[in-house]
Amino acid sequence: MSAAIMLRSFAAVLGCVLGVAAARAETPWTATLTQQALTAGYPATLPPNVSLVLGLAPGGKSVPVKQLVTRAEQKVRTFNVSVAHHRDLVIFSVDEGTQATVAYLLAPGGKLRKAISYQIGAEPRRLSASEARAGFAAEVRYWSSRAHEGVLSPAH
Repeated sequence: MSAAIMLRSFAAVLGCVLGVAAARAETPWTATLTQQALTAGYPATLPPNVSLVLGLAPGGKSVPVKQLVTRAEQKVRTFNVSVAHHRDLVIFSVDEGTQATVAYLLAPGGKLRKAISYQIGAEPRRLSASEARAGFAAEVRYWSSRAHEGVLSPAH
């Protein structure tokens, strides 16, 4: 076997091994929180206007979810799992002082699908990836650390 063929074979095997490892390392915090929300989460609904902009339901329909909630001073965070479609995950970050809300629609692996922002009572505005990046990174750090600590309760 020539060195070139051996090198290509090794590269192919290495690619497969790394691909499997990456798949196994796929953000386990979302799976942990999804299971916890479905098992012990608080029943809630996503507002119809938010559900519409995120593409989760046609106009005028709320989306039933199971929800984990945390509160620190005037900051409320929720991790929401669609009851009908467990792959639809939505994180809300609400500043009760300013009434500003940002919602992030995630894929099950924790990747950002869409982000919106709005003032309570106003229409949501879709955020670009660059607008959402910093806030989303902070929410991922927050929720992944909570999942790894294993101390969340439905109304923490």
